Amino acid sequence: MDPDTVQMVQNDTVEFLSVNNSNRSVHMDFNGDGDLNDTYDFNCNLPSGGMCALEMNVTNYTGDLYIFEIFEEDGSLAFTLNLTLINDTHDPNSSVTSPAGYSFGNQDVDQDGIPDNVDRCVNTEPGVEVLPVGEDFQGCDADTGLSTFQSLLGVLFIALIGLWMSVRMRKEN
Repeated sequence: MDPDTVQMVQNDTVEFLSVNNSNRSVHMDFNGDGDLNDTYDFNCNLPSGGMCALEMNVTNYTGDLYIFEIFEEDGSLAFTLNLTLINDTHDPNSSVTSPAGYSFGNQDVDQDGIPDNVDRCVNTEPGVEVLPVGEDFQGCDADTGLSTFQSLLGVLFIALIGLWMSVRMRKEN
């Protein structure tokens, strides 16, 4: 069954793929004036097995309802797609909520103080101390085996330097 209603976020691309054995066309009247020759109207001939795409970028398309009509080769309406475009605000404080699978801006799902777009461990438990931004594993549990391993390497390195200095001092005496 073909979907008739979808949501997507600005800067995503809507693609139409013909999977049947007929030639179709896709039209979207940007301003609803009935004229399909305006600047941001979308017209695409869709041959059998063909594809056409439209990037719904922030420059040309704002959050709104866009109606795409798909016509059969004989000009009859095959179906209509109602596409709700959601403004991509990139503002974590915006009242606009994102659809499932999308995030706007620098959300912090696990609330560890590291924005999800740079957090290496986005699902740390609440209240766990995490490595700060700038660390290789920023946003990960500060008490992980990796940080312990790094500490042990540091201690071993210092011990080796001490041993080397001790041997060198004995040779000089």
